[in-house]
Amino acid sequence: MHLAPVVIPNPSSAVKSDKWYAELDPGIRFAVRILHARGIETQQSCEGGEGHAYDHPSIDIQSSGRANGFAALAALEDYGLRVRDVALMWTVDKGRPSEQFWRITLWQAWPERADEKPMFVWRYQAS
Repeated sequence: MHLAPVVIPNPSSAVKSDKWYAELDPGIRFAVRILHARGIETQQSCEGGEGHAYDHPSIDIQSSGRANGFAALAALEDYGLRVRDVALMWTVDKGRPSEQFWRITLWQAWPERADEKPMFVWRYQAS
């Protein structure tokens, strides 16, 4: 019997460089860092408000897991970032639902926490 090697994904690989985070809107930067530290990949984000695409801070995340939106909710609330709503969204292609993703909306932007980093990285393993 031949056993294939077990490959355990490293969710901490979702964490990006400080330079990458510097390109994000300051009001949503810490929230995105939190999600990446928990191994949750993001697709787009916006701090919301006047002159922005959304009224409230919003983050779209991949729907690779059925509960990713709820994991994001828990992660953000754990750090005191109050979530306004969690929605499972679908893009529409030629009149039919296509890809799905989660959208997380916060009650407020947090520019004063822009450069703060989460204390813990989920499943981090020192090498």
